[in-house]
Amino acid sequence: MLSSVRIEDRGLPAVAVVTQSFEDLAYRMRDHNKRPKLNVMVLPYPLEDKPEDHVRAVARQFYPALVDLLGATP
Repeated sequence: MLSSVRIEDRGLPAVAVVTQSFEDLAYRMRDHNKRPKLNVMVLPYPLEDKPEDHVRAVARQFYPALVDLLGATP
């Protein structure tokens, strides 16, 4: 989360990517750092104990939205 704030400080687009278990914390940190426009992408939880093919499927699912939030094109 703090990395996203620092990236924004440099004038670059940023998205904080967190899992559901950190969603509330991410929004609180965003507010605390006075970054109301910082995008937060919330991935499902848990991921760490899932097989690689499942994690890759989640990545494929969320990738287009991440690219869009960054203002880029795939």
